[in-house]
Formats: sequence, C-alpha cells, structure tokens
Amino acid sequence: MSEADRPGGDEGSRARLRVFRGGRARGGRARPASPRDVVRRLSALERRVEQALGSGDQRAERDRLRAALDQALAAVARLRRSTPRDLAELADVLRADATESLLAALYRWWWRVETVGLERVPASGRVMLVANRGGALVPYEALMIREAVRRAHPLLDDWMATAPLLGAALARAGAVRAAPATVRRLLGRGEAVIVCPESIHPKPFRDRYRLGRFGRGVFARLAIETATPIVPVAVIGAEEVHPVLARLDLPGRLLGLPALPITLTFPWLGLWGLVPLPTKWALLFGDPLDVAVRHRPGDASDPALVGRLRDQVRERLQALVLEGLRRRRSLFLG
Repeated sequence: MSEADRPGGDEGSRARLRVFRGGRARGGRARPASPRDVVRRLSALERRVEQALGSGDQRAERDRLRAALDQALAAVARLRRSTPRDLAELADVLRADATESLLAALYRWWWRVETVGLERVPASGRVMLVANRGGALVPYEALMIREAVRRAHPLLDDWMATAPLLGAALARAGAVRAAPATVRRLLGRGEAVIVCPESIHPKPFRDRYRLGRFGRGVFARLAIETATPIVPVAVIGAEEVHPVLARLDLPGRLLGLPALPITLTFPWLGLWGLVPLPTKWALLFGDPLDVAVRHRPGDASDPALVGRLRDQVRERLQALVLEGLRRRRSLFLG
C-alpha cells in the first residue's frame, strides 16, 4: 500500500477530493450572477442571434445559435440561485430596458425617423435643443430627439413628471422635471437638454406646424445665465400622430392633465385611440446660436434681452419647420 493510500497519509491528496451530489460540488458553490450580469449575458445572446441570422453560412449559423442557446440556459440557471433583492434589481433593469426598447422601436420602425444636420449638435459640452410640439400629451418629439442625441435629457412638465406610471417610465429614458434649478444643474455639468417651449398644449390640429407662444422665455434666461448654445430642431411628422379636434379643459384638469384632447381616434376607438399614427418623421437640426457671444450672464436679469433671444429662437425654429415641410413629399412615406 502506498503512503498516500494509508490512513493519515498524504493530506494534500485528500484535500483535492470533493464529494459531488446532484452534479454539483459541495465545496465549490457557484456565486449567483448579479442582475446586470444577467442582462449583459442576454444582450450578448441577442447579438449572437442577430449575427447568426445575418450570415449566409448555414453551418456557422447552427454553431452560433447553439452557443447562444447554451448561454441563455446558463443565464437562467444562475438566475434561479439569485436572492429576492437580486430579482428586484433585475426587474428595475428590465423595466428600463423595456422603455429603451420601445422608444428605439418607435424611432426605427414605427416613425422611421430620419435626421438632417445632426452634425450641428456639439458632441460634448452643454447645449440646449429647442423643438416644436404637436398635439400628443406624451412628449414624443423630445423622446425621439433623445434617440438621435443620446446624451440629451428631455424636460417634462410638472404633471407628467409626477404621473404614476408615465413619469417613472420617462425618467428611465433620461427625462427630468423642467424645474429651472434642475436645468441649471444639468447645464452646469456640461449636459444637453431638450426643450419644447410652446405654451399652448395640446395644440389643435388646425394650428399644426404654426409655433405657439414661447411663454416668458425661461429657457432663454437659463441659456444666457449658463452661456449655453441653442440648437433649433424642427420635428416634421409629429404633429399628425394625434390630430386634436377639440380640447376639454375642465375634464382634463379633473384628471390631472392640462386638457383632455379629442382626436380622430380617441375616445372613439377606446384605448386603441391612444396609439399614435405611423407617420414618417424627420428631424432637422439648425445652426447653433452662440449665446455666449451675444450675451453676458448678467443679461439674464433684463426681461427685454431675454424676450429678444426668445423671439429670435422662435423665428429660427419656425423657418426650419417650414423648410422641413417643403422637403416632405408624403405624410406617411416621407
């Protein structure tokens, strides 16, 4: 009998022995995957499937799909060993991903958004994107601009930011409440914000693509204070997704809305009437307006100078909207 086979023999040899029960080592318990690790694995799975479907080699497709399936099963197996806290974190991640996926689908497939002049938006540093609004209560225009300019934050009205479901979903997409202190803080950090300053909302269909009043011009005052350049953005196609025939102000206020819009489809089609029409969209980005060259930060306290900048931005945006309408050939085909 060798020295290692005797009782009390080589302890190093015995230390390497493990007892397996049900195919799992008792001494080597696997650590649960974090929710973000699971999401990363599933994202890699999606990329593998897309690569497999896009390849012309059938054998390579089978190999990629087999590897992708193995990866998915491994992710599910590790997820079963996660704690309740891990599952709650994963639910938050998946809800954020669902919101992002829905917006991406609207941008790419539903409205087939095209951009013109996107290179005019600075790649870094603070900037304010000012756009027109249509008749929809949901700020689809700002959300689609954010899909084109990923670092930008859409600004929400107070009622929308506090809405139980909608506000939380839009916050996951980077939207923030349009409070002056919040906007000032974002611009101070070199962020980009998206502003839709028209005060009449929802806009009646008869007034489509005619810009309403820009209110007191809070956006212009903040741009002067922070020396932020302003880029006008004309959104073409958005003002027909919910053609507003009439506004019911009192019922809307009772529901916590600025107004209850009556459209071609709502309330006649029930909840289906809330689905926006699949018009063809175009985003036209104009030349930046260098506020720092024209104004000093102290000019923000002068209502006349603030009003002049507000009107100048409105005129530039209206001209850009008219240019976009001249380019359009069809409402649904672009």
